Amino acid sequence: MRVAMVSEYPLNGTRIWGGVEAASTYLVKELAQLDGLDLHIVTLGNPTWTTTNGNKLDGATVHVLPKFPRLEFARNFRTYQAQLDRLLAEIKPDVVHAQGATDHAYAALRSGYPTVVTVHGVQSEDGKYQGTFLKRARKILYSRLIERYNLTHTRHLIAIGRYVVEYFRKTLRRDVQVYFIPNAIDERYFRLSEPRDGCTILYAGRVIPRKRLLDLIQAFALIAPQIPSAQLRVAGEVESEPGYARLVTQAISQAHLGDRVQMLGGLSEQAILHEFATCDVLALPSIQETTPMVIAQAMAAGKPVVATPVGGVTEMVQDGENGFLVPVGEPKKLAGALQAVLGDSHLRMRMGHAGRQYAIDNYLAASVAHKTHEVYTKIVAGN
Repeated sequence: MRVAMVSEYPLNGTRIWGGVEAASTYLVKELAQLDGLDLHIVTLGNPTWTTTNGNKLDGATVHVLPKFPRLEFARNFRTYQAQLDRLLAEIKPDVVHAQGATDHAYAALRSGYPTVVTVHGVQSEDGKYQGTFLKRARKILYSRLIERYNLTHTRHLIAIGRYVVEYFRKTLRRDVQVYFIPNAIDERYFRLSEPRDGCTILYAGRVIPRKRLLDLIQAFALIAPQIPSAQLRVAGEVESEPGYARLVTQAISQAHLGDRVQMLGGLSEQAILHEFATCDVLALPSIQETTPMVIAQAMAAGKPVVATPVGGVTEMVQDGENGFLVPVGEPKKLAGALQAVLGDSHLRMRMGHAGRQYAIDNYLAASVAHKTHEVYTKIVAGN
């Protein structure tokens, strides 16, 4: 069976940007181990910048198409569609797997090949919290034109959580086949589950308004005098919303927390593994999420999670069992939950073990790959 996965994909395997790249990378590494599967990755980049084009990466053959030209959205992705169609005609896949319900899925569904789409986010919800009007407008357009088209034309949908299906229930076509398969987590995270007895809080994610990192800074300012050894480490790129990143650094300075809060920027995969290994709790105070990769990574690493009950987070974090859920925009309650975890080693260990067991049951990459391969097989048999 030959499969073409159309996705954002890290051509430099040492650095992964965002949840879609991480989910695709972890899945591909395991799919490539399966017998009888000829796996091809189709992604965007500058083919002259990499030696991987047409060669093997993570066990799959990589094909790099040029990045979108200007006004490609206004041109209805005509250039990208033509390039993808030509490439797929060479690959001759039995199945096309589009990661994300935006431009890649849009072109894949119109290519004429049997296609399965994995939905990783909700454009209309994410767009509400973009930092500029232009970015919000772009998300709204994607939601109304591209995402809506994809979900009304997808016959095969992989849902990484039930939240996605519930949100889009009225949009999906009546005969859609939905397969519930969570994101894969690299097995290296499962090796980080040694218990710790420290006071380090990790935030992992982009520094953007939707993640509400300012709430966490305010919460940490309440914790810091109570726990002198507490540290907050912020792992995530700041280039997407530089204005918001400046507000965060200003808040750190105004609270006199410069020696207690480390802004680490975007990290390599090895470096982020180190952060998960050495933290004691993950904090994610977002106002909107689907099913965050960082929560699954923290659980695999045996670390408790303090998060907000938004989107699909409530499917992952059971309040009081493997972490705490606190209301959005309430730094005092966020501080209370974090202080409870940091101040009780037995609670921290119990929650970490519960989270790791949940991760074993749901996020092991080998298991996710086998379930995904079963979907491919079903689609091929149906065609």
